[in-house]
Amino acid sequence: MDEFLLVFSIAVFASLLTYLGAPAAERFYVSQEVISAALQFASGIITALVAFSLMPPAIRDGNYVSVVVAFFMGGVLYIALDYFSARILATRTSAEDAYISVGLYIGILIDLIIDGVVIGIGSTLTVATGFLLALGLAISTAPLTFITTATAKRQGVSQKNRRLLSLACFWAVLGGAILGYLVLRNQSMALRFTLIGLASGFLITTVIQGLIPEANRKGEPGFAGVLYIGGLSLYALMSLVVL
Repeated sequence: MDEFLLVFSIAVFASLLTYLGAPAAERFYVSQEVISAALQFASGIITALVAFSLMPPAIRDGNYVSVVVAFFMGGVLYIALDYFSARILATRTSAEDAYISVGLYIGILIDLIIDGVVIGIGSTLTVATGFLLALGLAISTAPLTFITTATAKRQGVSQKNRRLLSLACFWAVLGGAILGYLVLRNQSMALRFTLIGLASGFLITTVIQGLIPEANRKGEPGFAGVLYIGGLSLYALMSLVVL
């Protein structure tokens, strides 16, 4: 099979799994405790993805200093985006819950695009790496799509707009993956590993500054930490089987 078609299939697979969170949220009532649990699990998957699949080869085979500096800049990029989006949203709404939810929508969509680009970059290394990243990220992004739809539903967003939001999640992953692959497949390995460091810093900061605080915003559910560790462990087992 042509390599692009294979990568495209992997990207579609990840996008479809991501999208499945939306109809699940439409069908079932979702409490804040369920949302918190899903965020904890997704955070564990993302942390393990960075720790087991992204940073080790980047540190081992890339330029150490460039990768570490890029990792730092990825975290700074998330913080800057979060800060400026908060400033903009604060001028448009005085309702705290509305501000938080809209900020969450923006953060999740940006995160999904970054996730797609990571899949694309991983696919330029090896197809197996791309598939593992797609599977791991899809398992973490499906809860994010679930949360996005559930939050919109709870706030009274129309069904039409919720459908558009869920489709935006699908296209964010697919578009990011294709863009990452097409743009970077002919670039040097040093550049790819540096960008992996950048994406890793962004993802880890998303977990620390965005997902976990949102999960605990109205009180942490019992044994929530178990779900975080569960996500870490599941991805570790997946990486052992696939690679």
